[in-house]
Amino acid sequence: MAILKHLVAFGLFLSAGAFRIYEVADLDTYDVGDACVSALSADITCNSYIRSFMQSSYRGSLENITLTDQICTGICSASLRKWFDTVSKDCAGKTFASSNTVPALYGGYIWAGWNETCIKDPKTRRYCNDIIDEFSDVEDGENMPRAELCHTCYLRRLAIMQSSQYSLYNEYYKEELELVYKTCGGSGPTDILPPLREEEEEPAFCLTRKYYTTKEGDTCDSISKASGVSGALLYMGNQEAIGDCHKVPAGLKLCLPMTCKTYYVQPEDTCFSIETSNGLPWDDVQGYNSWINHDCTNLQTATDFYGKSVCISGLGDTSAAFKALNIQHETSSGNGPTVVLLASPGDAEVAEDTTLNCGKWHITAESDTCEGICKANDICKGNLMYDINPSLAVGENCTASLVPGLALCVAPISGWNVTYESTGPAQA
Repeated sequence: MAILKHLVAFGLFLSAGAFRIYEVADLDTYDVGDACVSALSADITCNSYIRSFMQSSYRGSLENITLTDQICTGICSASLRKWFDTVSKDCAGKTFASSNTVPALYGGYIWAGWNETCIKDPKTRRYCNDIIDEFSDVEDGENMPRAELCHTCYLRRLAIMQSSQYSLYNEYYKEELELVYKTCGGSGPTDILPPLREEEEEPAFCLTRKYYTTKEGDTCDSISKASGVSGALLYMGNQEAIGDCHKVPAGLKLCLPMTCKTYYVQPEDTCFSIETSNGLPWDDVQGYNSWINHDCTNLQTATDFYGKSVCISGLGDTSAAFKALNIQHETSSGNGPTVVLLASPGDAEVAEDTTLNCGKWHITAESDTCEGICKANDICKGNLMYDINPSLAVGENCTASLVPGLALCVAPISGWNVTYESTGPAQA
């Protein structure tokens, strides 16, 4: 009898099988330490079918009770737990550098999938996924029959998903679980757990790549005056961070707009007086500062908010003697300031949907390539070239989508894609 029991146990062990998520050789290129490598390459004593769980997915019925029974064993559960706990301990704080992947990721997906697959109804001892698979075909819980919405299996399934960072639990399942508790009674956590690793926020695009770190007492006026830039453009490019131009928080890293020759507005100044005293043609002040309305009545109130430094030259020109540029002027709107614009080339049509908030233009030639244009103008990072020129095909078909003779923007003005809803700008 003892021999028979031993053989039965040995047979169950063989049917369970064993596999590894990683082989030692797979980990040679990663600097994670010997203990972590040993933990990652350990055997997992489970039916090899669960290797298919190595990605985030909703786990439904396997439609095969025999296979589900072979997966849902105590041996497999204990082996998965041991692998996960050991990896979590020995690989703590480590990542696979090339992808920033958490070492326990694939094992975590498998364990979450195992838990979701092996839940049973306490009354019938049937697998919950098989029961849920027989539910009515509806889009969400609002339309489910109450008996199904309040079924123990449905609650357990959602609660299991909520408890793991490796499950597919998201806003949809959160709303479903909240509906179950609200309709059927009971309570429990419903929050979405934090991601395995916080994604690093990509730095905001800064055309000039020049920055100013704010200090206590700074205002848009003091920063723009010290940096030789327009106060309005400083605010436009950093509106979300600045908030109130009169109370700029300390410690902010602000993107400085392109420089221009600036003039510090005095209390009695008008656009005409500024133009006269600086030898500018009529309407140039509005041309260089297109947030100023057509009759210049908002000059003082606008600069009270933005700061008194205004442009009296084109962007990029800080010399005392300069040639006045033909800059397109747009009147300001009640919703906020517009962006200073450099007129598109008069001898070329602008490509469809290309931003007009542009400081530099390129007229495409027969020999042009997208790679050449973006490298020559340093706009290859991310999707900037495509964002400012939506008519271009993204990727390898980009060059084929170039139309000779059309003008493309190759240097957007700071704040080109910002929608302004400030309460601070001047009124007409």
